[in-house]
Amino acid sequence: MTDILFINHASLLVRAGERYLLTDPWHQKPAFGSWLPTFPSFLHPAYLAALGARLTVLISHGHDDHCDDTMLGIFDRSTEIVTANYASPSVKNRLRKLGFERVSTADPGGIHIANGFQVRSFINPLRSLDDATYTVDTGDGLLVHCNDNWTEFDAPARAGIGEACSRYPSEHIAFLSQTNSASGYPLNYRNFTAQQKSEILFAKVRSMVQQGLRNAASLGLRSFGSYAGYASVYVHGHPEYLQQGLLPTPAFLRDSLLTDPESRALLERVSILDYLPGDVLDLSSGQVHRAFVRPGGMDDRDIKDAAERYYRHYGVINECDSFRGRPEAVFDARKLDYFLENLNRFAVRKCAGDGAAFGTVMGKSFEIVVEDLDVRRRVVFGQGVGAAAAADAPPNKRMYVRSGLLSQVLDGRILFENLYTGYEAEWERHPTDVYNRDIVMFIVMYSYVYKNALSAQYGAAS
Repeated sequence: MTDILFINHASLLVRAGERYLLTDPWHQKPAFGSWLPTFPSFLHPAYLAALGARLTVLISHGHDDHCDDTMLGIFDRSTEIVTANYASPSVKNRLRKLGFERVSTADPGGIHIANGFQVRSFINPLRSLDDATYTVDTGDGLLVHCNDNWTEFDAPARAGIGEACSRYPSEHIAFLSQTNSASGYPLNYRNFTAQQKSEILFAKVRSMVQQGLRNAASLGLRSFGSYAGYASVYVHGHPEYLQQGLLPTPAFLRDSLLTDPESRALLERVSILDYLPGDVLDLSSGQVHRAFVRPGGMDDRDIKDAAERYYRHYGVINECDSFRGRPEAVFDARKLDYFLENLNRFAVRKCAGDGAAFGTVMGKSFEIVVEDLDVRRRVVFGQGVGAAAAADAPPNKRMYVRSGLLSQVLDGRILFENLYTGYEAEWERHPTDVYNRDIVMFIVMYSYVYKNALSAQYGAAS
């Protein structure tokens, strides 16, 4: 018999007899400098670490809401860890740097891990170079662990995941997919009014959930689990991010988000599981059992509010970047030029290799405005850093940030991605109806390269 305990966010504990697999551990280290899990972790990490050799950990990708270095620090370094066979070794290197000795990688052909499960991974290089969808076959049930991969499956992934699903009846398969915004857009964009932001956010998340439902339907599945969206954002001076952020519970999705005709038609084909952190999904029956009994009249927002009180009471919020109260570093404009020139080189190099499909970034522009110092710099991808003065045309992306936070990025203390995904800066995009996802993708990938390597090389380079 296989059952799956929903711990929090994208973290699940798969149990088959005395065999266990934990996905994407995250306790309460602020991800992207501002995210905290809401609902909080249902199971304390000590209970997981105590499983010892009976436990394998699956790290889907390297984002901190899926790979909590601090939490992993309490696990025995002989714990088996599996991730995808990414072209970049960054996730493997990160885990080995933490001291883990047994790090293996899965591909579409699958890998049999020590506890007997089979894990397969499916990477869509046209969508992302550093994320994957996974299947976990326990021998009597299947988990389809999409984590952040809510977009339409490409043909190889659909074929591979479909083949894995064909081995089991639908009720023996758990399909879980992201159901919330994974970036600051639109809440931290200056292009839009408060009303527009609310409308855009609802439309954005509705589209994500609809595509996740279509993916489940394309596999012949009849149910869908909402996860990888249970987080709240804490940025000093911006309480609206916490208040306006969505809590994608099954009740919210069914009653407030998926109310349009297209969504209703999808829900006739694929139902949304009543599955929340603290619940256990039994794959022998497809039934959800409540590990935590929510009394009548208890609203999901009650848990969100209690989580906020907990994080404030225990000082967890003070670990978020914008709440730390560090004295602002002396800002070095030359280091900003160094940062942007290397971003350009990184994009040019990637576009010539694995990221050739994202060559659309060439010729696009990105500008950083340091508001408290009236400093601005613009990079044109493929051309480099331009003059400090604003060009006639607005950049494709513009970021407004305080010098203190940007100095932490330039010094390698926090990720550049924290300013985007973590809502810690404010943004604009031009034209307002064009996402320019290629720019965002390179910002995300470059964040880790800069923090882990390039920031320390600044003195020698200059």
